[in-house]
Amino acid sequence: MRRFACVAAALALLACGAPRAHAQGTSPFSVEGRVGLAFPTGDFGDGLGMGYELGANAMFNLLPSLGIYAGYTFITFDLDDDVFGDTGDTTFNLQGLDAGVKLSVPTTAMGPGLTPYLRGGIVYYKGELSDTDFSSDSRLGFQVGAGLDYPLGRTVSITPEVNYVQIPEKNGSGDASFFKAGFGLRVHL
Repeated sequence: MRRFACVAAALALLACGAPRAHAQGTSPFSVEGRVGLAFPTGDFGDGLGMGYELGANAMFNLLPSLGIYAGYTFITFDLDDDVFGDTGDTTFNLQGLDAGVKLSVPTTAMGPGLTPYLRGGIVYYKGELSDTDFSSDSRLGFQVGAGLDYPLGRTVSITPEVNYVQIPEKNGSGDASFFKAGFGLRVHL
């Protein structure tokens, strides 16, 4: 009986140490590519249709559940023909930088390996109409979002995510605001 207790205790210690050993073998750095859809809201959405997003970011985990990120995003919105008439292939494009923090909330309630997270930060975007000389000044705004990190292996995970982005107008005439929903592929270096 004593031998069984010693073996059980040794296995329990090994099991408790396995997640830490796995985490120690993974670098705190990761890179991610994203694709998604963007849905304009409020006055910003009056003349725009659904948009498409491409993005990339790099992340550094300060702690297992807290990371900082920075990246680049490009979003293109179709113009609404009912508002602007026939615009051909002209689109409204937003592009710029994102930076912020990500807070992971490890839980086993959603299944093994699935980790929900919250993120928030600033955006610095510039808008322009394609096929024209029109462009706006770059503007500082914010984003908040939530997602899931689902590992496909030791170094690769997929990250479905939803974000809300708001960029104030310079003269206070209205904000550019939209929701983004997309998928990312993250590689832990």
